[in-house]
Formats: sequence, structure tokens, C-alpha cells
Amino acid sequence: MKIYLTIFISIYFAQMSFGQNVNYDLIKYNGLNFFSTKSEIIEKLGNPNKIFEPNYECGSLSSDEQGIDYFTLEYGKIRFTGNETEKYILEQIDFENDNSIILNYGKYKLTCDTELTELTEIFGNEIIKYFDNDLSDGIIIHHEKYDSGIRIYFKKGKLIRFEYWSPC
Repeated sequence: MKIYLTIFISIYFAQMSFGQNVNYDLIKYNGLNFFSTKSEIIEKLGNPNKIFEPNYECGSLSSDEQGIDYFTLEYGKIRFTGNETEKYILEQIDFENDNSIILNYGKYKLTCDTELTELTEIFGNEIIKYFDNDLSDGIIIHHEKYDSGIRIYFKKGKLIRFEYWSPC
């Protein structure tokens, strides 16, 4: 039974990801890189609304799994998670119904008005095959060198969330 579950999960994630890779160096929010120090984040965004330990069970931001404490800096719809040793990752952006949030991916600007078809310019036509599928779990775009990537979510054909993804 366990082997069937493993096969099913592998097939599921293979179907929800595709060949194009994400380049973290191209991701910028408000002048901040995908990997930024706490001081850089506070300099650009001010003090966070909330700081907390996310306590993830597993993955690259799991304190237990990595043996180091992680903290989330929450700025309303934007979250950075990390620590002073490894920097902070732009972990999540909620775009839904907020035109003021702009995420840059190289020369492209991602907003709540970004449509699925526009993302084919960035990540290739391969994502078109997912348009007819249920995208409630989002689409995972892997990094070419790391065992991580980004997950993007859509609602009514528009971008609503961007988040860092790491397997457990």
C-alpha cells in the first residue's frame, strides 16, 4: 500500500510541475532580492507587522529538519522566512485584489492582473496544458539546481499567490 501511495504522489507532483525552471536571481520585490538579509528587508519595508517562528514539520525552512531556527517577517500580504545565518527567502505574496503589489521576474511584472497566458511568455508554452486542469493546488516551477522552487496559484485565470516551495 505504501508503495502505491509513493507512486501516486510522485505522479501527482510530476503532473503539476513542468520543464521550465525558475531562476531565483530574477525574482525581486520592492528592490529586494529573493534571498535578502533581515536588515535589507527592514530598510526597504520597515518593521514587520509580526515576527514568528513558522514551525514547519519538514522542508528547507523547518527548524527541526535543518537544525537551525527560522523566523517569518510578516508584512500583511508579504512574508519573508529565514534567519541571520542563511538570509531570508521571499516566502509568500498574496496578490488577490491588490493592484499595489508588484513582483518582478526579470523584465516581467507580476500583479493580481497577471493572466495565465502572460505567464507563458516567462515560463514557456508548456504551462498551457495545465489551463484545463484544476489549479487549486497551484503549479510548481522547480529551480534547476536546488530541490525547491515556486508555486503559483490562480483564481478565475488571474494570479493570486506566489510562494516558495520545498519538498518534505
